Amino acid sequence: MLKIKLFNPQHPLEHQELELSDHRLKDEGCLIGNSPSCGLMLPSIKVQEVHGKFFTDKGKYYFQELTEKGITQYNDEVVNKNKSYALETDDIIRIGEFVLIIDGLPIKKKSKNRKNKNSKSSNKRSLQNIKAFTRKNRRSVDKKIERSEPSNQIIVDPKTTLNNYQLNSVSSPANSSNKSAISPPLPTAKKESQTPSQSVESLPTTFQSQLPTTTGIDWWNKGKITVRCLNIIEDTKDVKTFRFIGTSPTLFNYKPGQFVTLNLNINGKIRKRAYSISSTPSRPHTLEITVKRVPPPTDVPDAPPGLVSNWLHDHLQVGDEITLTGPSGKFTCVDNNATKLLFISAGSGITPMMSMSRWALDTVANRDITFVHSSRSPRDIIYRKELEAMAANHSNFNLALTITRNTTGDPWWGFKGRLNEVLLPAICPDFKERVIYVCGPDSFMKGVKTLVEGLGFPMENYYQESFGSSNKKRSSSSGEKNDNSSVVPTHNNIANNGHSTTPKPVTVSSNNTSYPVVFAKSGKEVLCNQQISLLELAEEEMIDIDSSCRSGGCGSCKVKKLEGEIRYEGEADGLDPNDEKEGYILTCIAYPQSKVVIDG
Repeated sequence: MLKIKLFNPQHPLEHQELELSDHRLKDEGCLIGNSPSCGLMLPSIKVQEVHGKFFTDKGKYYFQELTEKGITQYNDEVVNKNKSYALETDDIIRIGEFVLIIDGLPIKKKSKNRKNKNSKSSNKRSLQNIKAFTRKNRRSVDKKIERSEPSNQIIVDPKTTLNNYQLNSVSSPANSSNKSAISPPLPTAKKESQTPSQSVESLPTTFQSQLPTTTGIDWWNKGKITVRCLNIIEDTKDVKTFRFIGTSPTLFNYKPGQFVTLNLNINGKIRKRAYSISSTPSRPHTLEITVKRVPPPTDVPDAPPGLVSNWLHDHLQVGDEITLTGPSGKFTCVDNNATKLLFISAGSGITPMMSMSRWALDTVANRDITFVHSSRSPRDIIYRKELEAMAANHSNFNLALTITRNTTGDPWWGFKGRLNEVLLPAICPDFKERVIYVCGPDSFMKGVKTLVEGLGFPMENYYQESFGSSNKKRSSSSGEKNDNSSVVPTHNNIANNGHSTTPKPVTVSSNNTSYPVVFAKSGKEVLCNQQISLLELAEEEMIDIDSSCRSGGCGSCKVKKLEGEIRYEGEADGLDPNDEKEGYILTCIAYPQSKVVIDG
């Protein structure tokens, strides 16, 4: 039997312990790749569908590369296609971002490192350190098993570091596979106190529902933070995932489905945009956002494209540092005790759904999920491979993908067309028994809402959050337009119960009418066309007003209105009744209807 430890350096607190029986290794061997048909599946765009294989011959174990990419390493040497490499204990195979360490063969006195005399000394030290780390972990795990029952806990030990994060090993029973996920500590948790009689060096702590006391590691759960771009993953031709880490060792704590606000200096101006977090708090060392490139709107072709989204695609590079604030938002299944969920998304609206799904599966939460996602074509499906792997490996995760356009060259045997009264019950017959979460473009969400209402769904169990805001043609003085990719919580982001804080409607004058807007603190008075919001006007005049969702959902941009009348485009969910009584307005969706004076 061949035993392997599988590490993904991007998630250093997690590893899998694999056992490949001799029966599986005979004949064609155990295939390795990113295809579900492989015996060992490594879900990554850097891994080929069939990348390599493990096999046995005459009682010995071998690894063989089956691609011509030349990206696989065997003990820091690039492997050759179709060459068989005999395996020994502590041999290291690197495939893409994955590290496989041979763990189940007798340790021989002679190390293979001795024949690599011409290798660089730095590579030798790196390889020897990893092997020593593996042997140390194996001995510590063996001693722990002798003293107590097998544990699924993740140990944090300040004495051992890997990838700048402090950790020891992940101890997981052989039959638990990848069940050693971190239960997400919610923002209300407090830090554990350290036992005075034990030093930091000798006091390991475990990830439970509370935040661990780890020397040198910060927990981020609120406020501004500077992060560094660790990876950029091309999900589709116009969608990228940006993976961040803290500039110092940081664990990110948030609720799946929430969003963060990026603060970017673009062409000398500070731009703030909100994006859903697509990663999961059960993998707290990194934080990810997934961003779609935004072209000009089809109905306003002369309008500029999405400013921030396209800037991220074109300019943000690995190693760059940016600041962000958050987390924000109430669009999360964590606060809902319902066990049966229906996620419905379209386009980049998939990101909060992916965060919640990853969290539910990582933490073995008591959730039965049906995930319905709509894309234009098969090649536009974000996270397609990971979604299919999740559905294949978890019986409580049911996936349904549908495309809305006929394409050439992309074979497709799945659902086609938009959700309707026939397709939805066919995909999810018990949808009326579930809690529905919907996210996507406004037109998509309006269609889903009308559909489920018409089918008699209890709308108190309906939650939604949209991406983007309506696009309007603005005067030439209005500068850049709002970025489509912002996360925009609608008035249904908590529940569609009919409550709204929208002020009484005001008669709308001609769009060509301009009104003076006075910023009391700065003393500026500016004419404002009705096609530009008060927040956008403030940004053009270099007047600092905090903002995040830019569509009335979060309340970050609220200021006090001292005089005048405004109208809202959208629902002002970010204001509570007391704010409204005191005269506060949300500048991101407020448009002047007379002379307006604000305390800004």
